[in-house]
Amino acid sequence: MIDGSLIKALRREKGLSQEELGSLVGTEGNLVSRWERGASVPSPHYMQKLSEVFDRPIDYLMKGDSSDIKERSVTENKGVLVFETDGQRLEVPATLAFAKQFWERVDRMIDNSIAAKQ
Repeated sequence: MIDGSLIKALRREKGLSQEELGSLVGTEGNLVSRWERGASVPSPHYMQKLSEVFDRPIDYLMKGDSSDIKERSVTENKGVLVFETDGQRLEVPATLAFAKQFWERVDRMIDNSIAAKQ
């Protein structure tokens, strides 16, 4: 799981506000704030965007250091996502496109729920 304080530190290192980071990854600053406080976690879609903005691998964002991970892969085979890391394997019946759509919908639902409470 990603540590919100790491997102905050990397954002500050780049000299970005929460709104600016949100704009760069395609969301709003209030979602960045929730990530930094640990109230929410970035979806895989946003993890990829954060990885690009911070120029760090996703593993680094997840653990703070990717040096101890020897092997890792995510593949799609006949409608099954296969995650493999250091000899561990997890198969999930889904496509990469479905996983991306799913997490984007979850993010929108969370955003709508928070907006309704404000």
